[in-house]
Amino acid sequence: MKTRDRILQTSLLLFNHEGEAPQTAVDISNALEISPGNLYYHFKGKDAIILALFGAFEDEMRVILRGSKGGVTSIEDNWVYLYIILEEVYDFRFFYRDLGVLLDRYPDLAVRFRALVAEKRRTITRVLHDLAESDVLQLDPRLKTALTDQIMMSITFWLANDSIGNEVHDGPSLIHKTVFQVMCLIVPYMGEAGFDALSRMIEHYEGTLA
Repeated sequence: MKTRDRILQTSLLLFNHEGEAPQTAVDISNALEISPGNLYYHFKGKDAIILALFGAFEDEMRVILRGSKGGVTSIEDNWVYLYIILEEVYDFRFFYRDLGVLLDRYPDLAVRFRALVAEKRRTITRVLHDLAESDVLQLDPRLKTALTDQIMMSITFWLANDSIGNEVHDGPSLIHKTVFQVMCLIVPYMGEAGFDALSRMIEHYEGTLA
């Protein structure tokens, strides 16, 4: 693996497991067992590493968001699609755990992050529209914005919410819990099929906790 890639990989591990704020460029170089000068040759400090990591996350997330066009036409599709989104977020979870503070410290990152959030919102809106067109949802147009807001809050702040709770969840459990919570927001708009769908989700959710 190239030194640049090793720096990014190790930085991501440190930021995800120990938090971004306490880490310095020296900490990263020590973890890699390279000199700070060698790290600086590839990245001019921690800020540059964070921007490079966000670039990788941004690219991968845009592929996921744009790949949903016409592909989510059932409640099962929506379940799987939410998993894909949250798994990608979890891989870069340090961005979300203390989001407000991070964006205040990195104004350039804040602009790009807001643009990505806006694309995520457009995708959620489109998915809800596609599900309604497929007669999976019966959604009053007047409620679409409120439902989109609820879903956006759930998939944006799920990691921050978990970090202040009393329970400790591993990645798969937390992702599953969050997908279940988002699906519970959608089920009431599924008409008579909603109860059966909710029952299947509860069985699946409880099965993962057994």
